[in-house]
Amino acid sequence: MNKNTDVVVMGAGVIGCAVAYYLAKKGCRVIVIEKKERVCAEASGANLGGVPLTLLEPSSPTLEMHKETLKLFDNLSEETGYDMEFQRVGLLTCTLDEGQHSAMEKLAQGFQQKGIDVKLIEGDEIRKCEPGLSDKIAVGIEEEETGILNPFKTTHGLARAAKKLGTEFLLATEARTIEVDKDKITAVVTDKGRIGTEFVVNAAGAWTPEIGKMVGLNIPIEPIKGQAMVTEPVAPNQRWRYIMDAAYISHGSAPDEDSEDINMRLGITGGWIQENTGGWTIGSSHEANSSKAVTMPTASCLARKAIEFMPRLKGVHCIRAWANLRPYCYVDDLPIISKVDSPSGFVIATGHLGAGVTLAPITGKLIAELIIDNKTSLPIDAFSFSRFNNQA
Repeated sequence: MNKNTDVVVMGAGVIGCAVAYYLAKKGCRVIVIEKKERVCAEASGANLGGVPLTLLEPSSPTLEMHKETLKLFDNLSEETGYDMEFQRVGLLTCTLDEGQHSAMEKLAQGFQQKGIDVKLIEGDEIRKCEPGLSDKIAVGIEEEETGILNPFKTTHGLARAAKKLGTEFLLATEARTIEVDKDKITAVVTDKGRIGTEFVVNAAGAWTPEIGKMVGLNIPIEPIKGQAMVTEPVAPNQRWRYIMDAAYISHGSAPDEDSEDINMRLGITGGWIQENTGGWTIGSSHEANSSKAVTMPTASCLARKAIEFMPRLKGVHCIRAWANLRPYCYVDDLPIISKVDSPSGFVIATGHLGAGVTLAPITGKLIAELIIDNKTSLPIDAFSFSRFNNQA
């Protein structure tokens, strides 16, 4: 096999498929290389399927990306001709800790200052809206723009749309080397042949560093294990189908291996989505290891936290559990969306950790703009690879 193309995308997860789709929309010839035998083989299919707007602190540089990705998702199913099951359902972020009331109030004010319509709700009012929630919930923040989707259908929808526009997917194909001539990308050599190209987009998720080493780059990404589960169907909630523990925002997503609290050691951050079927997807962990095995200690912690917030789930059967590896930027917990200075033509799209599905459309759009237009519709300096010059 000897081929030529404009761009080679490494990885057929949701980020790689989104990059391919938006590049193809701009008229690029694209080839996607995936070492597994199918699209959506790794972390893209192992998540809750949430598209939250208020996932992080209001000061986070990713906030504008969250706003824009929701706008893209509003039309993406119709645009691609593939139902991704995207719905705007809103989000309740809440806490059991009465001492966090002032912090939650400050958080709500921060979001309001960023133009996001949120409402602070006291515990008693929360339970009037949703009787199934714990009477220990002290305060919550309601926001109505957040969405949920089917992560499998989203990834496959983007892949199919990219194929319709001429993108070629080479599955069960492994990159061996990247050829560089006079500091410019010239080709990717795979186990099945050579592909001549001007650009390589590294969208390999937790395996991003392996691709980086092919061109002499140290990319500060490490795998973080994420574990989740789904229950049997139960009666639908009256109001909130997406609920999140506020600790996700206050404690961050990285595990604290030295903590005496097992939830902190395993990076347990409560997020719960009720699917259309009635089952609850319960997540998730952020564990500092590279195993994809489901483990009972983590599953037990996830179940206990879910029951703390929603006692009605006690005794409900878990019907499936899974784990996979997410790409974590250990320098600053921000994604990398960037060209690199050397070699020319090497582009990185990774480090989204648990927000890969959430930010896939806007990431794909920005990477396509970066390659074709050499400018982007949103500022991406905070995600530049150059920020690691004195750290990585």
